[in-house]
Amino acid sequence: MFKLLFMRTLELVNHLTDAQLKEQLGTCAGKPEFSRWQILYMVQVAGIHSAAIISPLVNLSKSSIYKIVEQYNKEGTKGIKYILRGGRRRSLLSSSDEAELLNAIEQKAAKGLVKTANDIRIIVEAKVGKAVSDDYLWDLLNRNGWKKKMPRPHHPKRNMPEQQEFKKNSPTVWLPSHGA
Repeated sequence: MFKLLFMRTLELVNHLTDAQLKEQLGTCAGKPEFSRWQILYMVQVAGIHSAAIISPLVNLSKSSIYKIVEQYNKEGTKGIKYILRGGRRRSLLSSSDEAELLNAIEQKAAKGLVKTANDIRIIVEAKVGKAVSDDYLWDLLNRNGWKKKMPRPHHPKRNMPEQQEFKKNSPTVWLPSHGA
């Protein structure tokens, strides 16, 4: 049996000249973007058409190199732009909108109009325009420096004179009764 070996080669569509590619290398914002332009430079200027050779030089996998070249051929320089990871990609409100919303909630709370999480939920859902989960509410409050839950400082039906009397007249040491 014969094994047919097929090696993929890297070819670029000439979107940029060699001088423009070199200029792009000099203006990169960070390492990931630099690696992308370096791959294109090696393919176009240095004539290296094997991902296996380029891979250890830029510390990327062969499949990543193929993807980067394909993206450049398809979209041009827009395809090389490195999009940073992290951040709030699925946020319902922007940071400024959240701060504005919580400021309004704080104003209502000062007047005694907000007492529970459900009161906050109604206000948030009206602003967002759809139902939100408990997790979203707690995350919203936490993100903006609010405490999730606070214990009640005292029972609403407490009796201070009775508590003071109990403290004065209760024994300091408890001794169990020794059955009769």
